[in-house]
Amino acid sequence: MNPIQADATLPRRVLVTGAGRGIGLSIARLLARDGFGLVLLTATETSAAKLRTEPFVRDSGAEVVAFDLADPVEVAAFVERWNSQLWGIIHNAGVCETAPITDIANDPWQHVLGVNLEAPYRLTRGLLPHLARPGRIVTIGSQLSFEGRAGYGAYCASKFGLIGLTKCWAKELGREGITANAICPGWVDTEMTVGDVERLASEHGRNVAEFKAEIASPLELKRFNTPDEVAELVAFLMSDKASGVTGRAWLMQTVWNQE
Repeated sequence: MNPIQADATLPRRVLVTGAGRGIGLSIARLLARDGFGLVLLTATETSAAKLRTEPFVRDSGAEVVAFDLADPVEVAAFVERWNSQLWGIIHNAGVCETAPITDIANDPWQHVLGVNLEAPYRLTRGLLPHLARPGRIVTIGSQLSFEGRAGYGAYCASKFGLIGLTKCWAKELGREGITANAICPGWVDTEMTVGDVERLASEHGRNVAEFKAEIASPLELKRFNTPDEVAELVAFLMSDKASGVTGRAWLMQTVWNQE
């Protein structure tokens, strides 16, 4: 592999997975604000079409691509088509499908691990020859990168594994000037989190608003984080200001856990 020295005359191009909504959409907006060139991945053509209508996408000239990250053939095809310098990779896409180990009728393992863990590995491995030196890798972990939750076996395994990969990449690529860091939010106000809270409230026979307030109560800020707050930390790690930061897992405020 021949290292690519960053060409200062070219716009810094960043790949963002799961860019169609939530944290990924906020990341894309903030990086466009900061002048990065963007390639934005979404899971479906429907979400891609919606993303293309965003003003920041039109104004920045961002490229939007739709394919299934759980399909290694589609990931390989995307990597094979890549032919330009890349400043950074942001592994944000994630799915959360739950089932206790005792539920023999439902097994989310392959799909969850495919999107959350295998895709970041294959994308990084395949795109590494195009990644500039210096360059950036950021992964989006979770509170559940560090603790278990009943019924979340596949999700926790994927997020634990993502931290392991990030720390390995930091050690393997640091001498080439590539930093690798993870951000691990707790509760963030996104569509996926709203669905999670609604499901948990239903399982506990609770009012959704009251249940959410109970979750937030032990947190230092007494509220959920916003997607923009996560995105701002990503933007910092993508910047020159973070050139000396690598191998870290940045855990945002989190206390509450379901046993």
